[in-house]
Amino acid sequence: MKLGIPGEELTGVFSGVEFLRKVNLGLEVPLGERVAVIGGGNAAIDAARTALRKGAGEVHLFYRRSREEMPAQKEEIEDALAEGIRFHHYTAPVEILGDNGKVDKIRIQRMRAGEFDRSGRRKPVPIEGSEFTVKVDSVIAAIGQQPDLNNIGIEVNKNMTLQVNKDTLETSLTGVFAGGDCVTGPATVIEAIDFGRRAALSIDKFLGGEMYRRKRTYVRKTEYEIYEQPMERYAVQKLSPDERTKSFAEVERGMSEEMAYKEACRCLRCDVKESQEGGVKNAES
Repeated sequence: MKLGIPGEELTGVFSGVEFLRKVNLGLEVPLGERVAVIGGGNAAIDAARTALRKGAGEVHLFYRRSREEMPAQKEEIEDALAEGIRFHHYTAPVEILGDNGKVDKIRIQRMRAGEFDRSGRRKPVPIEGSEFTVKVDSVIAAIGQQPDLNNIGIEVNKNMTLQVNKDTLETSLTGVFAGGDCVTGPATVIEAIDFGRRAALSIDKFLGGEMYRRKRTYVRKTEYEIYEQPMERYAVQKLSPDERTKSFAEVERGMSEEMAYKEACRCLRCDVKESQEGGVKNAES
C-alpha cells in the first residue's frame, strides 16, 4: 500500500516488500546513513532490522499508534529495540522532501488517540501545529498490503478483500474459491495454510467428492489418564545485539538434544478437553 503523501516518487523511497525482496535476492539497495521506516507490523520491524544489517547508521521507525497497539509480535519489537532501532510512536508522515530528485528529509506529524474505531483501537488523530522534519537518506513504507483486484470479476468487501461463502470459501464466481490474506487481510502463514485445507475440502466436494473429514474419537477417563507436570518453555538463547546487527546470521541459537527432548515432552493440551459428561474428548489433531 502507498503512503499517499507527496514525495513518494523520489529516489530512495521503497515499499517494505520491495526492499526485503531485493535484499533476499542479493541485490544492492543504497540506503545511506539514516533510514526512516513507516509502519508497525512485522514487515516494518523486519525492514528496520534488515536496514541496520545493511549498514545504516540510524534506523527510525515511525508508527501512528502506541507501542501496545503495534500489530508486530512482541518479541520482534523487543529484539528491534535491543538492536538500536529508534521507535517514534504517535507519529505519521505527511510529506517526503527531496534534493535533486532524491530523499533528503521526511516531514512528520504528531498524533493523539481519538475515538475507538471498528478494530477496537483508538483512531489516531493529527495534532495541529505539531509537524517536524527529520533528515533521512531513504524511506521504507511498510503500512500493509491489499490484493490486486484489477479485472478480477469477483465481488469484494469494503476493505478490498474478496467476498467468500464462510462455510465453503466459494467466491461470487461459481467454482472459484479463495482464502488467506486476500480474504482476511494480512494474517499469519498458518491461517493461510488452514484456508488451503478448507478450500481443498470444498473443491473436492464441488468436483463430486465426499469432502473427506477425519472422524472424531472419544475416550473415557477409565481408559485414558492425564498426567500433569508443569514445565516451563525452553528459554531461547540468542546472539547478542552487537553480534547480530553485523550480519544475517541466525539470531536464535539451537538447543541441545536434552532440551529438544524436554520441549517435545511438553503437552500444550491442544488435543484434549473435558466433555460435559465427564469423559475426555479427543479432538481432531
